[in-house]
Amino acid sequence: MTMKRIVCLVLTALLVLAIVPAASLANGIQAAAAEKAKLGLLDQVWADLEAVESQALASGAKKTEVVLAVYKAALNDPRIDKGSYGDLTSKGFFFTVDGMCCSYDYRARNVEHISVMNDALLTTVTETAGKIVNTKNGPTSMNVLLVGPYYGQDGNFTNQYRNEANSIASATGGDMTELAHYDATGPAIAAAFPDCGIVIYDSHGGCMNGTSYLCLTTNAGITSQDYTNGWAYNAGSAAYIDGRYIQNHITSELPNTIVWMAICEGMMAAGHGVTGYALLEAGAGCVYGYSQSVSFVGDYEYEETFWNEMKNNNATVAEAFEIMTATHGNWDPAYSSSSGSAWPIVMSPDDPFPSNPDSHQIVNSDWQLFGGDLEPVDIEDGYLEPNLVEVYNGYTNTVNFTRIPDNANNYDLVWGSEDESIATVSGTKRRATVTGVGDGSTRIYCDIICNEQTIGRKYCNVNVLHFPTLNEAANVDGGILEFESTTPNYPWVATIKDGEAVAKSGCEGVANASSTMKLVLEMQAGETLSFRWKASCEGSSSNAWDNGKFFVNGTQYGSTITGASEWTTVTYTAASDGTYTFQWTYSKDYSVNSNDDCIYVDDVEYSGGPDPLMGDVDKNGEISSADALLLLRYVLGLQTLTNAQLAVADVDGNGVINTADALLILRMASAVN
Repeated sequence: MTMKRIVCLVLTALLVLAIVPAASLANGIQAAAAEKAKLGLLDQVWADLEAVESQALASGAKKTEVVLAVYKAALNDPRIDKGSYGDLTSKGFFFTVDGMCCSYDYRARNVEHISVMNDALLTTVTETAGKIVNTKNGPTSMNVLLVGPYYGQDGNFTNQYRNEANSIASATGGDMTELAHYDATGPAIAAAFPDCGIVIYDSHGGCMNGTSYLCLTTNAGITSQDYTNGWAYNAGSAAYIDGRYIQNHITSELPNTIVWMAICEGMMAAGHGVTGYALLEAGAGCVYGYSQSVSFVGDYEYEETFWNEMKNNNATVAEAFEIMTATHGNWDPAYSSSSGSAWPIVMSPDDPFPSNPDSHQIVNSDWQLFGGDLEPVDIEDGYLEPNLVEVYNGYTNTVNFTRIPDNANNYDLVWGSEDESIATVSGTKRRATVTGVGDGSTRIYCDIICNEQTIGRKYCNVNVLHFPTLNEAANVDGGILEFESTTPNYPWVATIKDGEAVAKSGCEGVANASSTMKLVLEMQAGETLSFRWKASCEGSSSNAWDNGKFFVNGTQYGSTITGASEWTTVTYTAASDGTYTFQWTYSKDYSVNSNDDCIYVDDVEYSGGPDPLMGDVDKNGEISSADALLLLRYVLGLQTLTNAQLAVADVDGNGVINTADALLILRMASAVN
């Protein structure tokens, strides 16, 4: 009996042990089958959409016609999730299938030029041995990764970045790895990232659904979960991935990597910096990209200057960026009206995603290619510049710290504000960002620390300015014209553009919408109304898809503005006495939300009207002690005044503005009261 019992127990145990792996295997098989079914559904949808695309292309249809044909086919496909369609643009649209993100992009799917590169160029050329260098401000791996999915497909891509990647690897002593065309799969890119301190993206990119993506020529290895999470997009046989894909697929922290995204729209406003933040959280030390679609020529010029500074002078990213933009300009040096203006952007632990990517950025990153290997040089002194900063309430400005000697590297700065209810400050060893918190004046400062000793404190005066109303923003300095936003759903608002308070149209991101600002004046013949305006939207000299127009009494006056235009001045002269209704209107079509997706109006000035009130320095329509105090602050160098304010400040008429004028204004105020 004992032996039989033992045998039964053994058999029972074996049966239980057999059931566990069998159940696990069954679950694995079910999961794999479900995954295959989901991806199979994607393949079916794309097979039908691609058939419509092929038919449209074969019939000679234009780009927009092809996109519309595919879009209509998608709208009629019951397998596509209802209500999942994104904005239809001139390039395409996005949608979901069973929760999995998809995108149709005409440009990425129909490349105009086929490469003549041979297979030999698609292999790794550098055979130098890699070495690991532990650094404070630089990468902990000297290896270089070049990601070029469109190498071998799009002939626009030259050897520029292949040569640069090899040059960097030669300078660092690291290995250069290249992932080109179909070798640039999502899993292969994620696997290569943690071994490389320098990564260069040289390919197409797109911005959609709140982030920016790298376009791949293959969807191999990307899962339905990746698509559902939104960090990957299915594009038929191709796919897109963003920084979150890398973040969620790497197996170890990145070695303080610098990522140079030489791709379109890598830092576009609509992407919200999602890719950059994800890479920084994954261990990158610095991420570089562009606010718009960059030209090849412009990108190449930037790249050569930037990396020469990094390789040859051991410059920090901040220093190399400053030299690069000073040499070639603040935005794409090969810009033309048809290509848009691409501004270079840096994200780092010291450089958040900018509130306006389409503007010049002051970069703070101390990342160096050979960081931490320099001999220490004690700082002796330093100073802040400028010594007076003006910033609007709720906005920021920058203060720079200059070292003495200029090669000092052994020091720290501790930043502070004398009144944080007016302004706050945060900074690095080279620059600080001042944020306006409340109207008024205060000082920010930095303590210079060397060898654990404070050797000095440096100050900068800060004036926090009242954020303007729409009337204040639209008027010329000191102007008193009254504006009305006549589209309540899409009102015009005050904003800061190019360092100035200006009026900005509404309806950005809204298809088939318009936004209008109105002004009504009683004018006499010969009087004028002038203003400055600019566009920042989709369009070009030949296609005004989104545009701004100026109307006088219901009739358009002057030219339509569109695309990424510069500030231009318009002057209208009244032909006869009467009532004049002026309107500024921004109109959008159904598709792309490019650039800032708006128009700006500033310095509206009417040549008629009452004479200015002498002594009314704050331009509020009355004379008070506040005007005298404002002028006194100006005389003491604590305040700046506009030209209109200066014109009414010289109350004694002697051509000099001083304390005597302030005293006269005070007496005038006392007489009034």
